[in-house]
Amino acid sequence: MSYLDCSEQDCCHNKAGSCCLGGISVHHAGERDAVCRSYRNNEAYGNVATDNAPANPETQIRCDDTGCCYNDGKACCANHVSVEEQGCGPRCATRTQERG
Repeated sequence: MSYLDCSEQDCCHNKAGSCCLGGISVHHAGERDAVCRSYRNNEAYGNVATDNAPANPETQIRCDDTGCCYNDGKACCANHVSVEEQGCGPRCATRTQERG
């Protein structure tokens, strides 16, 4: 499990920067981008965060981005993952080709 920090405030699963889901999916979306596929906009789905289980920063992350060094058998092995608001969607800011 990874510690997940999410700044995508308009996601219905976001509660105070943590995710109410027990796990998220991250999808390779371009040469330098990976996005959270679990993202759901509040406008389309309502704010279901209050209906979900309490937010927990420890989250299981499934990832299909084979170009990221933290991908270990379609699972993220980074200790801390940040999802940030970007033009392409909720972008995984931790994605990197070299371990730092």
